[in-house]
Amino acid sequence: MIVRLFFFIFLTSYPLIAQVNLFKNQPLSLEPNLAGSFGELRNHHFHSGVDLRTQGKIGQPVLAVQDGYLKRLVAKPNGFGMALYIAHPSGHTSVYAHLDRFIDTFQDLIIKTSFKRKSNRLDLSFSANDYPVSAGDTIGWSGNSGSSSGPHLHFEWRDSRNEEPLNPVEYGLDIGKDQVEPKILSVQTKSGQKVNCIWSDTLIISDWQDIGVEILEQQHIGGPKLGIKSMSVWIEDINEPNQQEAPDFSWNMKRFSFSDTRGADGHMQHNIHSRTRKRTYRIAPISQPAKIWNKVYSFPGNGIYDLTIMIETFSGQTAISKGPVKRDGHNSLWHGPDKTISPIGWKSPPGEIKIDNMIITWSQGSFMEPMKPKIERDDFSKKVRWVCEPDLPVIKSINYYWTPPTDYPKELLSKTVLIGNDPRGSSRILGEPIENGQIHFKMKIWGELSITSDQQSPQINYVGKTTFQNKDAVCFKLKDNLLDIINYRVEIDGKWCWAYYDAKKENLLVPIPSAKDKMDFKIFAEDEGHNGTTFEYSIQ
Repeated sequence: MIVRLFFFIFLTSYPLIAQVNLFKNQPLSLEPNLAGSFGELRNHHFHSGVDLRTQGKIGQPVLAVQDGYLKRLVAKPNGFGMALYIAHPSGHTSVYAHLDRFIDTFQDLIIKTSFKRKSNRLDLSFSANDYPVSAGDTIGWSGNSGSSSGPHLHFEWRDSRNEEPLNPVEYGLDIGKDQVEPKILSVQTKSGQKVNCIWSDTLIISDWQDIGVEILEQQHIGGPKLGIKSMSVWIEDINEPNQQEAPDFSWNMKRFSFSDTRGADGHMQHNIHSRTRKRTYRIAPISQPAKIWNKVYSFPGNGIYDLTIMIETFSGQTAISKGPVKRDGHNSLWHGPDKTISPIGWKSPPGEIKIDNMIITWSQGSFMEPMKPKIERDDFSKKVRWVCEPDLPVIKSINYYWTPPTDYPKELLSKTVLIGNDPRGSSRILGEPIENGQIHFKMKIWGELSITSDQQSPQINYVGKTTFQNKDAVCFKLKDNLLDIINYRVEIDGKWCWAYYDAKKENLLVPIPSAKDKMDFKIFAEDEGHNGTTFEYSIQ
């Protein structure tokens, strides 16, 4: 083990050094404090950027990290909320999301375009000569817009050629001092075994993909849990140790594509997550892995092995876990009649399953692991409800075809909603009636399903005067019982005006002229089911 020991000492003796430093400025003039790290496991996606804390406040100046030009400007009620994108000569794009507001030049663009298009949801693109930006320029102020869970700046560094998110730490982003050493809390198996970081009791597995590693990485004691940069795994036959230096499995969170982001569900050991709700990292890739996996895989067969796991954080700290593992592939998912099948390159076959008046179909490559699909109807529920098993990560949309009963009201055909839930999240999809009388839904959920309908219009109520983007504003509560708000329109004294809808708080914020004491508001809102409502209110 001298070679291995030297290898570990070498890796743990040198802190992470950025490959290049392209940043002339940091995006915030604050001591770096992380709320989220690049590529960390989120339900149904990898985190595409770094979340920088803003001391719990809205309104911290946000700075351009490099010279460039305004490439894109976005204002929408969910997702990134108020966000801007700057293209740089280095071939990269920086993204600044969940902003409270932009500088006046950009803010005026949003408002003028909104008035011109009579639309409050905007996604504007620009060319290189339109709006140049210099490194260190204030481009906006931090906020809590869109789908954020609190005030912070979401910062991304992308490859401009394909928009793939990159690890910004390797290009010059300062993430501050890491004051807490990472810990491997446990190593767990799909079947429920759990051992500590260093263990002597033998873990029993059917496949290497059965193992998940529970990790605690924090920048500060009591701070939020963060993701890690990389993991390397060595598997040595206990009777014939070869002391190889190259790992059998390894991944490095350098970059990924948005088309791969759903691989996060398969990158975590989903069976452990279903049982414990803890996100553990797999030590071995399954089919259709994200590009983070290095293209060297060794899938040892049955036997008893010494397993060594090493993790590395974005600050360069490491932790090691070690113990014995027995692989018995008798019940292996990846075991054919006479050989072990490598999951790399394997694609799940197409299929179809039917129960009562529900038909479910899927194309090749929809699931990340082999499966024997099963669906049961829940007769104890008041609503129409089914349960699809086993719980598996889905990578492509699944087709659901529901045939309504003969007495189903025709006016509900275009307002029928499929609600899907799995242990990693939920979705609500409005159906599309098709010619054969069925209603078609497309959803990336394989789990619990229920059918309902939505005829209820959004509700609007006056809340009171407030401030928004440093201006006087009026706040209305705008909410829907089931679906998303897709359209809203505000008029003051008969004239269209710009407004911003904060979907997570269900607040409709309308900037107003401070000189006006009397205003007549007329607000129209519509949900995905095209249920609309109009609300009128006068302020004296």
